[in-house]
Amino acid sequence: MDDEKKRVLITGVSRGIGKAIARTLVEHGYEVYGTSRHPENIPLEQRVAGVHYFTVDLADYKSIDRLVDNIGTVDMLVNNAGESQIGPLEEAPVSLVLSIFQTNLFAVMYLTNKIIPIMREKKQGLIINISSLADMFVVPFSAIYAASKHGLRGYSKGLRHELKGFGIHVSILCPYGIRSEKLPQIYINEGSVYRKVLDRVLLLRSRRNGRAPGVEVVARKVLKILKKKDPRFSYPVGGIAPLLAFLVKIFPQKPVEKIERRVFGLD
Repeated sequence: MDDEKKRVLITGVSRGIGKAIARTLVEHGYEVYGTSRHPENIPLEQRVAGVHYFTVDLADYKSIDRLVDNIGTVDMLVNNAGESQIGPLEEAPVSLVLSIFQTNLFAVMYLTNKIIPIMREKKQGLIINISSLADMFVVPFSAIYAASKHGLRGYSKGLRHELKGFGIHVSILCPYGIRSEKLPQIYINEGSVYRKVLDRVLLLRSRRNGRAPGVEVVARKVLKILKKKDPRFSYPVGGIAPLLAFLVKIFPQKPVEKIERRVFGLD
């Protein structure tokens, strides 16, 4: 198919990585459909010209149903919308855990299952799930987020096998250390025993974010994947992400844990 005729659905395009992906794909001739919980609240000057905005709340399955009913054909799906958190597991509110899994995993599964028949009818399609390097290189105090991304990796791997025979490709993109305007939810109890080490982790995180690449590197990687005839399963992106992914694959668990603890200032 000619690039100009490809229709791409992207979730979470109001800001950050999703907005950058939408802008890049529009610039390269793709027809982009983007979701946002409240697109009407996006100032006109901050909207991406050429994007067709849809109101979708990923916590509301009826909202997803309305999207699929109205969007028509889809050639490519980019599940980008996500939530993240920072805080000790012991003190995590149940509501936060459920919210993160709903956005990062359950809604992805529901929307994707609705789009698959559309792609299968055309005997072609591409699904890119925006995961995180945290799905294999876990960031301390972000374990709930990491767990949801571990689930997304497993789901995506199984889906890749199931859909290959229908001409539908599935890949995950794993950003690491990307500078984004969307900040994680921070929680910690008053007088928490984790306060000292969490403050140290947050300080190191802040310093690294100041030197981190912008969201555009993720958008460019998505564009490259879209243009591939047979994309591979996993793509680490951002800073030393490829190196860390390589180390996790070749080193035993114990050395990897030492690297993680050193990187995040736990020792």
